[in-house]
Amino acid sequence: MLLLYCPIQTKLLDLNQLNYSIMKVIRIFLLLFVPFVGFSQVPVSHTVYASDYMIFSPSDLTILQNDTVFFENLTNHNAVEVSQETYQNNGILSNGGFQLYSDNYLVFDEVGTHYYVCTPHVQMGMKGIINVQALPSLVGQWYVDIGDYLEVTADSFFVYIFENDCYILDAFSYQLNDSILTLNDEGEQMTLSVFDITQESALIILNGDSVNATDTTFDASLWTPCDDEYSWNCLESSCVEMSDFSGEFSTLEDCQSICGESITTYECIEMFSPEKGYILGCSEFSDGMGIYNSLEECETFCNQNNTSYNCIDLSCVELSDDTGVYASLSECQDECQNSTSIIENDGKVQVFPNPSSNIFNLEFNSDYETEILVTNILGEQVYFKSIQSIGEYNTQIDLSNYSKGIYNLTIKTSKGISNHKLILQ
Repeated sequence: MLLLYCPIQTKLLDLNQLNYSIMKVIRIFLLLFVPFVGFSQVPVSHTVYASDYMIFSPSDLTILQNDTVFFENLTNHNAVEVSQETYQNNGILSNGGFQLYSDNYLVFDEVGTHYYVCTPHVQMGMKGIINVQALPSLVGQWYVDIGDYLEVTADSFFVYIFENDCYILDAFSYQLNDSILTLNDEGEQMTLSVFDITQESALIILNGDSVNATDTTFDASLWTPCDDEYSWNCLESSCVEMSDFSGEFSTLEDCQSICGESITTYECIEMFSPEKGYILGCSEFSDGMGIYNSLEECETFCNQNNTSYNCIDLSCVELSDDTGVYASLSECQDECQNSTSIIENDGKVQVFPNPSSNIFNLEFNSDYETEILVTNILGEQVYFKSIQSIGEYNTQIDLSNYSKGIYNLTIKTSKGISNHKLILQ
């Protein structure tokens, strides 16, 4: 059994009498006790008996650093430390280590393996091994069965206290001398003592409550930290972050669950701008049906998808890197249209009805190979036809499968191009 106590007090702490803040501190200290196996381990004594049957019992002993070994019945026997090679060859030459010729004891304060023999009886197999293991290190990672984790470095304690699916991190500096632990937190100190902790695990008992801990490994970067202060409020059906931590909710998700469908959201849709014509812009949805929770997030997406245009070789070319001269397709088309037109004997182009709900009738005269192209406001092709005509040409353009809006009609021959707007309603 492990008993933890504060040397300043002579009675055990009563958790029921502590307020919330002190209980939190006590809970953290419970976690911190887990890894002190290397520094608070009480030395253990062992006995090796030199039997009259010409054996040491036990002949292979594993102990911890600073443990004591008593050698007994060394009347007709001795215990002389030798090298591993001498031990394996049943020799008797001392390596300068311990030499016991009567009952005595040794404290093993150095880590390593000690080989020894009974010089009169080594040929009869009377020899032994003592393996001295280092005390477990304080530095490492630990899991506590109440669901929390602890990480200890050379100079700091990090305690991960889990609340639902996120954690709160508490950090401490510390000093450790023998079994006395001093924890430091912003100038405040607490001194505690710890006893009887095993190497791989610990059972911590305080006022009848026990906590089990085991060594483990973890990657804290894979976990989600909690907000330690309440920082969100639901104001006017929207979640507002409070920089002074005066909000009612610790996370945005908690706030949104209360505000519900009344939270304002945004969506990137096609809209008309007096300066740029039809572009992608952010529309606000007070019913929470938008894709983006913030205007900034929506604008970032829209800006990445807004393109620009240049008039190259009498045609508007879309530039996805936003380096074009014209911000909108219509602006580019107006410039290209002013620079040239269809060069024919009678270059008149007629489109009717316009606006139309589905089909546009197209009439023009041309004596050359002609391309007819219709694109939407994003420059995507929705109709294309290449013809070889002499004189008057009539056709229909069916846009009944496309959404309402403004489309661009481009008629291109080897003599020039002509641009027109089609309004689908």
